Amino acid sequence: MKHKLLAAAIASAFAMPFAVAPAFAQQAEPPQGTQTGSNKEAKELEKVVVTGSLIPQSQIETASPVITITAQDIQREGFSNIYDALRAQPLATGAVQDSQFSAGFTPGAQTVSLLGLPPGFTLILIDGKPMADYPLLYNGQSNFVDLSTVPMAMVDHIDILPGNQSAIYGSSAIAGVINVVLKKRMSGVTLDYRAGGTSDGGGANQRLQISGGYNTDKFNLVYGFQYSDTQAIWGFQRPISSSTDSNPNPNARYAPRNYLILRYGAGYVNPTSVAGPNPCAAIANQFGGTMSYQYRKPQGYYCGSKQSVGYATLQNPHTTYSGYLSSDYRISDNAQAYASLLYTFAKNKSYPGPLYTWWGANTGNYFVNANTGTFDLVQQTFAPEEQGGLDVSAERLWSRAYSFTGGVRGNLGQSNWSYDAYYARSQYNLSSQQRRTLGAKVDAFFENQFLGPKLGTYYGYPIYAPDYSKFFQGLTPAQYQSITGVISTKSETYTQNANLLLTNDSLFDLPAGPVGFAGLLQAGNQSWNLPADPALVAGDFWGITGSSGGGKRDTYAVATEVKVPIVSMLTADLAARYDHYKNVNGGSDQKSTYKVGLEFRPLDTLLFRANYATAFRAPDLGYVFIGPSGFYSTATDYYRCAVFQPNTPIDQCTYSNEQYKGTQTGNANLKSITAKSWGFGVVWSPLEHMSLKADYYNIKIDNEVSYQSVDQLMKDDAACLLGQLPATSPTCIAALAQVQRAPATGPLPYNLLGITVKPINVSKEAVSGILASGNYRIDLGRWGELGLGAQYNVTLRHTYQQYPGDPDINLLRNPYYSSEYKSIFSGDLTWAIGNWTATLYGIRYGATPNYTAQINTTGYAAKGAGTVAPWIRYNGSVEYRISDDAKVQFIVNNIRNSMPPRDSTWVGWPYYNVFNYNAFGRSYWAEITVRFGGDKK
Repeated sequence: MKHKLLAAAIASAFAMPFAVAPAFAQQAEPPQGTQTGSNKEAKELEKVVVTGSLIPQSQIETASPVITITAQDIQREGFSNIYDALRAQPLATGAVQDSQFSAGFTPGAQTVSLLGLPPGFTLILIDGKPMADYPLLYNGQSNFVDLSTVPMAMVDHIDILPGNQSAIYGSSAIAGVINVVLKKRMSGVTLDYRAGGTSDGGGANQRLQISGGYNTDKFNLVYGFQYSDTQAIWGFQRPISSSTDSNPNPNARYAPRNYLILRYGAGYVNPTSVAGPNPCAAIANQFGGTMSYQYRKPQGYYCGSKQSVGYATLQNPHTTYSGYLSSDYRISDNAQAYASLLYTFAKNKSYPGPLYTWWGANTGNYFVNANTGTFDLVQQTFAPEEQGGLDVSAERLWSRAYSFTGGVRGNLGQSNWSYDAYYARSQYNLSSQQRRTLGAKVDAFFENQFLGPKLGTYYGYPIYAPDYSKFFQGLTPAQYQSITGVISTKSETYTQNANLLLTNDSLFDLPAGPVGFAGLLQAGNQSWNLPADPALVAGDFWGITGSSGGGKRDTYAVATEVKVPIVSMLTADLAARYDHYKNVNGGSDQKSTYKVGLEFRPLDTLLFRANYATAFRAPDLGYVFIGPSGFYSTATDYYRCAVFQPNTPIDQCTYSNEQYKGTQTGNANLKSITAKSWGFGVVWSPLEHMSLKADYYNIKIDNEVSYQSVDQLMKDDAACLLGQLPATSPTCIAALAQVQRAPATGPLPYNLLGITVKPINVSKEAVSGILASGNYRIDLGRWGELGLGAQYNVTLRHTYQQYPGDPDINLLRNPYYSSEYKSIFSGDLTWAIGNWTATLYGIRYGATPNYTAQINTTGYAAKGAGTVAPWIRYNGSVEYRISDDAKVQFIVNNIRNSMPPRDSTWVGWPYYNVFNYNAFGRSYWAEITVRFGGDKK
């Protein structure tokens, strides 16, 4: 924000970062009909609400380090949206799933990981109110917020506040708070259009923004509309991911086995032995004409396409429509009604690729070949030419999200008391559709094509007499349509609350100054509903199952904050909050949190600060209410080892690697995750236009949620069955219910059938680090103005303990558990002269573990383990101000077209770590902005 209110605050805060003023920034204006006169205006100028406090105050720099990114910063530094800008912040050290993980659980969502902690540990707000969770679960387990629904057109600035903030904001503020502040005052109408693409193809995009405002002495209105459209970037459009020839291991550059016959104990069945001398001819048109006869040493021959791996998206195509309205009306001198609504409708598509649209007889397992008496396995991937084009395999997502706030605020008579009574609601609706093969129909089709009728079973394996000469034929689009169906789901989340906030910036006077006070009452609820397609739950679709869940929680809270000037140089900020929540179907908890902050200003240009706080995160509704979902794994059966092989060491016991079907369920009795954080820092302004900051942070988390240890369940089960623990003890009641076994009598007595696990409060985590930044503005006289900025974050320590008694895992030194960045550095250089403004922005991501280090439990000790080089990227922009009401700009993201750093051990497509890097390459935009009417600035 750039207006005289903040100008006065900057003078006292002395540490706002440098930013070159835009050509004609839409200035925030003081509310109409407020007090006038120099003294009253000065009093009004002091009232600024900053992120991390409920009390209006004049100091921008407080006891907690707030990082502010303006909309102008985002644009001139070369970012296309708030997700890109936040992902590039040095605090965002954690690896996350995004659109590149197109086969994942949430390919249509965007989120960040502050301090390497889970995305759900960061509270994301719009104008200080929480956003609704994304309806699908992150990594299939936990709730989080999607950032893609917030349009750039109406963003004024974004505040990032690391550390525990539950005493102010409630649940989830463990890693910190991201507060997106929208525009509240505008005049005239602004039209903005940008269009661009990428150097290597794909990703063409355009964006149209219309925003404006209307103001009278009583009524103010801000409105905005944004349309944006971005096309896909396909794997085949980038050299690093276009084919298996990009595999860094020359010995692994095989084509995928798109058409394969595998014979148990004998390797691949040569297609020429069953389908003639040119077996791949009928399907040679697939994947753009790249399907051919292939050989993989030592297994044998098959039909495959090296280019088929590239038929998946790195960047998903999406179209978004957003609208925004914000208004306020002065009812009287002491009362003002206000409301705001942000609504977004988005269409996304995700293409996971042919490796995720395949078929195999007997659900991809072996069957008995009656012709040869062998166990055979066949598999076929479906090419775009068979499906009817690339678009057929897409997962389609339609989202509708809105955030609404409405209320009344004002003063109580002529006193210093102010009130704000408001209702806030945020909701997210998501519909998805995906075409997949139907089990009965696809099996029947291939039985008719080449398998022939089922002739019976042999020890559970089906028996067929296949005619393999008919296998290498492919399908027509009509045939593919006939064996597929559409999985459809509709899910929803919302959070809503009613609030009463009372503030007094001068409750009473102490010798060092007035005491500020704020009190908050809050009541609300939140809901999560994720129903599964009934056909999916029934198992109608081939090779895929689904889970569902849903629940509701009522919440209540009371909070207070006091800002006390102890002496002229020392101020204390004290906050406390009590939260109570109750799940509708059982389970409840309550948490008290507090925060203490100290600000010591021995000089006008020097601030020392410190803070200590506690926080909590109420259990994810996903963890609490998720329905049963299945998985397969192996476990040690301690009971059968003890009974049937009592003198055999466990690692040599026949039952030490038993396969089982696992089931994950929710847990209504989960308690809150708790945390403590503390930190200290310094802000110094040695020169008039220079500010330097450095802050240390330390966060410790308890009662973190993890799924139960299967190994511990099996040990408890054995102890209970052997009589070592009382059968009526809570441990035995739980273990014997969760471990399912065959009867004691029968062909396989006590055989392990299944294990049910649920999430429990059991883990611990700790992270600490240093965040530093500096900004300097230099007046070059007739050569204009130069701005320099830098920001650096280094994680000093990050440990995790999954179960009590386990050793602490050093996540910075054990890459098997984490690929987070230890350090991130960013800097920018801006030069403004006359009507021109140019910015160069750079960011350096520190080294991360290579693939070998990540897949071995021994981490860096494994043979071939190591790190990949740091990733350095540069963005830039050039702006020309045509007039006070028009400007043009050219923006480039990733000027050097830097691809992810080479990892010679990353042998899986797309041959780099998609959770840390992207292969989008250089992107560019041309933009024009024109304003009509309004105040001239």
